[in-house]
Amino acid sequence: MMKILVTGATGFVGRYFVNDLSKTDEVIACVRKKSSFLPSSVQQIVSNNFFDIAIPKDTDVIVHLAGIAHNKNNSVDEFKKINVDGTLELARKALEANIKRFIFISSIGVNGNSTHGKAFTEQDIPNPTNDYTKSKYEAEKALAKLFENTNIDLVIIRPPLIYAHDAPGNFSKLLMLIKLGQFLPFGCTHNQRSFIAIENLVSFITACIYHDTKINETFLIADDEVISTKQLIQCLSSGMGKSMILLPVPTKLLSTLADVTGKVGMFEQLYGNLQIDNRKAKKFFNWHPPKHSLNALKEVGNLYRNNKK
Repeated sequence: MMKILVTGATGFVGRYFVNDLSKTDEVIACVRKKSSFLPSSVQQIVSNNFFDIAIPKDTDVIVHLAGIAHNKNNSVDEFKKINVDGTLELARKALEANIKRFIFISSIGVNGNSTHGKAFTEQDIPNPTNDYTKSKYEAEKALAKLFENTNIDLVIIRPPLIYAHDAPGNFSKLLMLIKLGQFLPFGCTHNQRSFIAIENLVSFITACIYHDTKINETFLIADDEVISTKQLIQCLSSGMGKSMILLPVPTKLLSTLADVTGKVGMFEQLYGNLQIDNRKAKKFFNWHPPKHSLNALKEVGNLYRNNKK
């Protein structure tokens, strides 16, 4: 049994991860306030800031999920304070506590916001395009420098959009649109995007924890299947028991509307390409995503329908 400290334990990814890991290991959750949603076996450390905690003795691994996500209301200084400086302070305490491995959940946005004919790989030159992804990249570099020539393994994971029936942000909005609507303008959409099921991400983080030899690597992680936004909506609506009508609105027209309304970023997310090559992650750990995208998305749609009644 390992002792694992998890920051962001009550967040979206954290809840799934802690619930799964606590079945086999000793989990310490860093939380802002006590949570009744975490398993009773989980020790909870209450702190307003994850970087102010005292790391318990004999902690083996830290999984750092906490941070502030992309939000137009967050300033550059806020991203730096939490995502960069806070992460670095936690890492310094990890050094003092002599932990074995530090796992940092970054973002595929460090590579860029779209692909053009070639999937992202770990060898690509980073190209973060907004304050959030820039802060993640700065944190990656700071961690690599701090842990250089130390005994602590650094594992960096860059996932794409993570989906589940209770996922936050734009995915939640899409689920609501499908549930309430009957028509969506994706009939002409043939883009290619990588996503990851929450179960697949949890499975991969767990593989990183249990790996029994030294590891200092960055991994791009995603479901095996690359799908279009059209397929995404069809699977979700099928799971909800709905038959969506996808209107054949020309993509060029929608692109023009996005330019005029200042919604270029949203257009890129819905209609652009973002493909991830996950072969390094699979080969390194002899790991395979337990969930397949099309089936998992239908399950998500079904769970969303049943939980929103």
